[in-house]
Amino acid sequence: VRVNEVTPAYSDKPLTNLQTLKLWIGPHEVTTQLAMSSVEMATGMMHRTKIDPEEAMLFPLPRPMQASFYNRNVQFDLGVAYLDSEGVIQEIITLKRQDETPRPSKAANIQFVLEVAPDWFQRKGVGVGTEIRTPLGPLKQAFTFH
Repeated sequence: VRVNEVTPAYSDKPLTNLQTLKLWIGPHEVTTQLAMSSVEMATGMMHRTKIDPEEAMLFPLPRPMQASFYNRNVQFDLGVAYLDSEGVIQEIITLKRQDETPRPSKAANIQFVLEVAPDWFQRKGVGVGTEIRTPLGPLKQAFTFH
């Protein structure tokens, strides 16, 4: 899967039919939607009315950075994990519905961001230090960054 760095443009409707990838978050298997294009990355979960308890979206960033996410046009809270380039959770935060206040990561080496239902991490017993893997092995092996 290839990731490009492009100026973001938002969709004015919910995104559907996104590419998916099976992830293992610790021992838990999750089929995850991928926000790959600039529009997909900028829009994410916007304009959706709910999030299913097992729904997830992964944002592969073009390079390690201090990531910053917020909840514009999102009608529900989100659990968010900031991951390093190895796919290890560095930080978990909750974004409140419709809160457009940016929530920057504490670390400057974030390359992936995972969004899930707001109680997912707690329900599954997943925390900082958990590695996320793909059928290809470590998370970074599933992506080519340009």
